[in-house]
Amino acid sequence: MSQSVRDFYHLNNDSTSVVIDCRRNQPVLGYFGNRLVTVNASMLSQLDRHEAPASLPIEPAISLTPTIGEGFLGHLGLEVHRSATQWSLAPKLTEANTSQFNLELTSRCPVSDVEVTHQFTLDPTHSVLCLSVSVRNLSDQATLFIDNCAATLQLPDHLTELEEVTGRWANEFQNQRHAITRSAYVRENWTGRSSHHMNPTLTLFEKTTCASHGDALGVHLGWSGNHQIRVESLADGRQMLQAGELLRPGELELGPGEEYESPRLYLCHSSHGQNGLTRQWHQMIRREFISKQRPASTRRPVQLNTWEALYFGVDQPSVLALVDQAASLGIERFVLDDGWFLGRTDDRRALGDWVVDPKKFPNGLTPIIEACHEKGMEFGLWIEPEMVSQKSKLFETHPDWVLRHEGVPLNEARQQLVLDLSQPAVVSHLFDTISSLLSAHSIGYIKWDMNRDIHQAGNAEGRHAPHQQTRALYRLLNQVKKAYPEVSIETCASGGGRADLGILEYTSRVWPSDTNDALDRLRVQRGFQNLFPSELMGSHVGPSPCHITGRQHSMAFRAGVAFWGHMGVEADVRQLSDADRQVLSEAIALHKHHRELIHGGTYQVVDRPAGEQAWIVLAPDHSEALAALAMLETPSTPFPNRYRFIGLDADRYYELKLVWPGDLRPKQKNHKDELSDAHWSGDWLMSVGLSLPILQPESLLIYHLKAV
Repeated sequence: MSQSVRDFYHLNNDSTSVVIDCRRNQPVLGYFGNRLVTVNASMLSQLDRHEAPASLPIEPAISLTPTIGEGFLGHLGLEVHRSATQWSLAPKLTEANTSQFNLELTSRCPVSDVEVTHQFTLDPTHSVLCLSVSVRNLSDQATLFIDNCAATLQLPDHLTELEEVTGRWANEFQNQRHAITRSAYVRENWTGRSSHHMNPTLTLFEKTTCASHGDALGVHLGWSGNHQIRVESLADGRQMLQAGELLRPGELELGPGEEYESPRLYLCHSSHGQNGLTRQWHQMIRREFISKQRPASTRRPVQLNTWEALYFGVDQPSVLALVDQAASLGIERFVLDDGWFLGRTDDRRALGDWVVDPKKFPNGLTPIIEACHEKGMEFGLWIEPEMVSQKSKLFETHPDWVLRHEGVPLNEARQQLVLDLSQPAVVSHLFDTISSLLSAHSIGYIKWDMNRDIHQAGNAEGRHAPHQQTRALYRLLNQVKKAYPEVSIETCASGGGRADLGILEYTSRVWPSDTNDALDRLRVQRGFQNLFPSELMGSHVGPSPCHITGRQHSMAFRAGVAFWGHMGVEADVRQLSDADRQVLSEAIALHKHHRELIHGGTYQVVDRPAGEQAWIVLAPDHSEALAALAMLETPSTPFPNRYRFIGLDADRYYELKLVWPGDLRPKQKNHKDELSDAHWSGDWLMSVGLSLPILQPESLLIYHLKAV
């Protein structure tokens, strides 16, 4: 029920408080953090400051969307115009709707005929707050252009460092931490997807914050298109953060009565370091995203993907041979990757012609699918619906269906063009094509790829298309999910180019990187798991040498790294030696045995010296855990530092076993034997720790702990 606006609102759960200050014309996020027992007007007044020298008598607040009418001199959060002389905007709060964990505040600007709605949703259990902004054109005649719309918050002054998620193709999710300076730190992503180098995620820390201690604020924009995140230090000493969709001039137009809703901005708070953030993120994502998927989408069968095994050389005999070998290893899902459709002999042709190639598969996909089912495996298929090759029947028929800049030569990337999803006919064609595949075959899984950035983002109307393109993609995915609810969809964008909480509304697996190099994967997977739970993370055992880096790794190391996510294999298992086949089979069996813990437990990073990585996954009741130590490089001392476990119950005793690798060197075998007959108290393992054997570089140990 609508009501008049109060001076402030206090949303809270058992651990968290959110205070929204409404004393000015626009709402301000006054506080987000550990639970406050009470909030009153006197306390709220402490958010104000005295008049600064040579400044306005009343300091312009850092509202949720600062506008030019507020006299704010930082980067504006909301900018609109109707013409070159109609750009003024000064909305004022008019009404509120509130419930236990939700608040909706509406403002109106009578000068510009614009309505702005700010929505807040506090997670009922965890320290996660979701913000969004809606803008409505109240005019019954004039068009409104939105130039910028970014949720804005003032940063607590003790958060002085930020960590960005950066990288590149085949090296995504790299974390870089540095101090916030007296300037603007700006991340602008124009790639048309989340991107490899600028994932829409940022974390703010105290200077002393580490994995398990200190305050941290996580920020994630749930959007799969162009986006901006900026941290700005104002001249008056305040620091603010903004995040929202990144728009080109004229891209976002609202007709009379139309409304724009911004992407959701997720904020996560922790007073227990990065691990505290990770716990909150994972629990929220599991409840708000994963648990809402159909049961079929939440299955995590070990799968084999044909790409690095066969590339474009797929045909019925080779695929059937691979099916046989996959089943003998304990694989549970077989995924036929690129190369299966009409005329697809290399990456220069045939995208868009989603018909089974009769030369490669004279009997269609039916013999492959039947062979999978006979051996107890699901069947999955790779597609790239948003793209088209110039050498394709689809492009020959509909050359006007691609994004382009009028009068400029078409710009291919990775030998392909991008279809214009803002055209209803294009989306209708894509749904019909996908539907024909899923209706004609027993396909339980789709690997949905997007292998290039959008360099020429003009649509058929001559407008900038990224906003419409992203929204149309969501509608298409939603249409497929509704029509085929038992089909799981993986999001892949030449690796981790589209990994965000926007795309996760429609997909149930994320491919974080095209590299299967186990050493690189350790860093990729750590960055990925800071936000996303392990069960979403596709992690494959690749060939050796790695096809991207050329590095060679033992099967034990490759399988030990892939063990920790949604495990898969992406290698020609027909060519494995007997020894490697045995090791891989053992790793798959071990993963299956512990899959419930890996995909449902609490993932936490264990602090280790440079050149090492360690982590642990704990059962919710702390009765069981899996812990890993990876040696990334040659250590400077013969013996590693003691392994101090985290998250155990200090008063319980644990059985501790070294469960990986199976084929141990003599010193490691002695270490394993020493553990076999002892019980260890949780406080000893956490405070004193475990003595470790000498380890070679690029090797990994996995321990299993069980309370006794």
